[in-house]
Amino acid sequence: MRTGLPMTLASDINLQLGTPTIGLTAVVISSGARTKLPSVLDALPNSRHVAVLMDDRPYRTSNGDLFKSALLDMIANGRVVHTTVLTGDVHADETTVKTARAGCAQADAVVTIGSGTLCDIGKVAAGDKPHIVVQTAASVNGFADDQSVLLINGVKRTMHSTWPHTLIVDEEILAGAPPALNRSGFGDMISMFTAPADWYLSSLFAMDRGFSAGLATMTRRYGNDLLRIASGVGLSVPADLATLAEFVTLSGLSMGAAGQTSPSSGMEHTISHMLDMAHGAQNRPTAQHGEQVGVATVLVSLLWRRTLERIASGTLPPLTLPSPDEARSAVYSAFSWMDQAGVVAGECWSDYAKKLQHLDSTDAPARLHQAIQDWSSHTQALNMLLEQPEQILRALKDAGAPVRFSELSHPATADTVTWALANCHLMRNRFTIADLAFLTGTWTFEDVVAVLDEAAQLSGGA
Repeated sequence: MRTGLPMTLASDINLQLGTPTIGLTAVVISSGARTKLPSVLDALPNSRHVAVLMDDRPYRTSNGDLFKSALLDMIANGRVVHTTVLTGDVHADETTVKTARAGCAQADAVVTIGSGTLCDIGKVAAGDKPHIVVQTAASVNGFADDQSVLLINGVKRTMHSTWPHTLIVDEEILAGAPPALNRSGFGDMISMFTAPADWYLSSLFAMDRGFSAGLATMTRRYGNDLLRIASGVGLSVPADLATLAEFVTLSGLSMGAAGQTSPSSGMEHTISHMLDMAHGAQNRPTAQHGEQVGVATVLVSLLWRRTLERIASGTLPPLTLPSPDEARSAVYSAFSWMDQAGVVAGECWSDYAKKLQHLDSTDAPARLHQAIQDWSSHTQALNMLLEQPEQILRALKDAGAPVRFSELSHPATADTVTWALANCHLMRNRFTIADLAFLTGTWTFEDVVAVLDEAAQLSGGA
């Protein structure tokens, strides 16, 4: 039986629902929650025609029961069902989203049955129709927000979509999911130990839409509790998976309320996006998003520690902005290999150019100088947001999640990992610790290799 912690989590979730900034109206997390689907549909003003979006994977409960057909029967009771099945390894690219939109066009309501990518596609395809998500794993933290990660011109982009109307999370379904999916969700949540710090850092340069301490700590304040459920997640203990699902939900709400993914997405997520893009260009399968994020979080934590040590010792060099021509050359050098037409490089440059222009217009070198002069005023906030890499590694190991990129479900090569780390700051209009390190000359190829070596040494002895 779950006790105080989940009840507190549930209270935090319920406090957010239906507020002016959050369009998600209900979250049902319980054993047998899937049986609530008919009543959720019945409560809608109109659910005569229901579009169902799902993939072709078999899903089972912890009892081994296949449940998709039972869900379809629940939906079909007195309704017309329009089913769209996305086959194979589903990616949220333009073609797939177009197919999903067409499948939902004639519906009054949409039901998505699946995990992260399916949910992202469903949030776009549903448009302004009520959208009910039946979550099949606690695999990512993007279920409970109004944003979707899509492939635009071959580049991972976070786009505004719509809120789900209701999120249904059945403990029996979570426990029946492949353990790797829930461990991936744990890896995604581990980003709470670096992403909010990146968001705080970006605010020193007036980036994004401003920093909110309340939203940054909405899930971060449960960090020790996340660490405590690690082994239970690895063993597929239903109560711990339900708690993980509550963490995932609260994280999504924080991103939706912020109007951006910054509360839970920093450099570690960009590294994962880079690996996905590289593997797509190489026609190689991609690993689970969250497991990549988990491994990347260790590396980002190490980079944060190195940078803070440089600041404390007074050895961090001043920030220097490249010229537009130098920056454009760096972006095209990093991404041109992905396609002959240079579409990916062009998409990345369109975003990076905006970041560079902003940093120039706000005099980023002077802002860093002033921030370092006043660094004691930032220390307490960063200490509260960050976690030591050793703790992060231990939690990933306890959960049975990968701690090295070579351990991913689809491993990344050393060259690809080095490329992703060295160039992740060039991909999008976000400011993270990678940007600070690069612009101060402390994120050279040698620095990247040194961080990878340190992580390898820690993971061997963690």
